Amino acid sequence: MAVTSATLPATFSILVPSFNPGPYLRLALESALEQMGPDDELIVQDAMSSDGSSEVYTEVAERDPRVKVIAEKDSGQSDALNRCLGRAKSPWSIWLNADDVLRPGALEAVRTAINEADNADVVIGAHQIVRADGSVVDNYAGRPLNIDRIISRGCVAFSGSIVARTEFLRAVGGFDDSLNTVMDLELQLRMADAHPDQVVIPDVVGALRFHELSKTANLWRQFIAESHTARLSYANTWRRKRSGYTATFLHFVSVAVFRMRLTPQYRRVRRLVTRQAATPTPR
Repeated sequence: MAVTSATLPATFSILVPSFNPGPYLRLALESALEQMGPDDELIVQDAMSSDGSSEVYTEVAERDPRVKVIAEKDSGQSDALNRCLGRAKSPWSIWLNADDVLRPGALEAVRTAINEADNADVVIGAHQIVRADGSVVDNYAGRPLNIDRIISRGCVAFSGSIVARTEFLRAVGGFDDSLNTVMDLELQLRMADAHPDQVVIPDVVGALRFHELSKTANLWRQFIAESHTARLSYANTWRRKRSGYTATFLHFVSVAVFRMRLTPQYRRVRRLVTRQAATPTPR
């Protein structure tokens, strides 16, 4: 379902919702600016941060006209994203949280995919989870948007690794501002339901930073409740309902071991088990 012509230039509006991102803000901005083209734009919606972020934004915007900042009260992350989306002028949009990063070469990889694709609406890349210090926990391949998979497995990719046509995002309704934690999951369900033309690339596009002040670390109960509701809203068959309830149970269980999953020891064991499972059994 291509909503605009593929002949439009592959330029990007990078949407940055922000509220007290702390020491990670400059890293997030620079990760985008150092690879943006002259016609790309970085749109910041800051909810009156009180942690010194305004000074960083002022400094960066003064030296780079591609950075466009509005500081005003909003009703949350989804509202901030919708305000950014409303101001976006480029044909393609990327959501970058103010404590996450775009990986080097990400925009070039996406531009190449767009130029090679016929009428794509969405480009989905691989992603990483990183620790507070920036060290990589692991790489994760992106997957095509598919309702059954999202219900049973969650997001097909980290939101910062999904690039969509700006008009497509607007056509599916933007971000659900009633949600505080799983607006990405819910949006991916709506995007999948719209049957977009999509391209999956192996390149790592975005990295999600896990730190002690992040929503993932502190609002896990709300994550579970909102994701369960979002899944069941698309569970219109018995099979999907079963998958939704199973996914919610596994989500609850995973919370207890999430911090352990970030440790190098766990990742080594996981890779070893994965390799052994993939090794054919001798006959």
